[in-house]
Amino acid sequence: MDHVDRDLCWLLLYTKARAESWADVNLRKQGFSTLVPRVRQRDGFGPLFPRYVFVGAPPGADLRPARSTRGVLYVVHCGEKQARGPHDVIDAIRARMDAQGVVQLEGRPELDPLFVRRERERVRALVKLAQAGFRVVA
Repeated sequence: MDHVDRDLCWLLLYTKARAESWADVNLRKQGFSTLVPRVRQRDGFGPLFPRYVFVGAPPGADLRPARSTRGVLYVVHCGEKQARGPHDVIDAIRARMDAQGVVQLEGRPELDPLFVRRERERVRALVKLAQAGFRVVA
């Protein structure tokens, strides 16, 4: 993370559906710093946080241009205050990103085949009980 970014206040913006990249480009054209982490998906890449973009602005900066940016619906609020991304969270996200902005997620742990089989059998038993009219609470 750049030292300059420490001077920024990171806010959270909610975008239109599948408009994260569009909003990101439009925000950067206006001079805002942005963070839109991506993850690998079956069909390519997608946002780590669908419909959300982090935007960095100096404290006290006018956010009206960000709010009216194409692709952005609104600035996320927690009560009366704008939702802020703490610097340690932004740092943690960036620490996991590669040069293309793709976040490296931890892989799933290897499952023991014995437990996988038992889980499948447990689900089958629960389905049979539910079909027989028993109330099943998993």
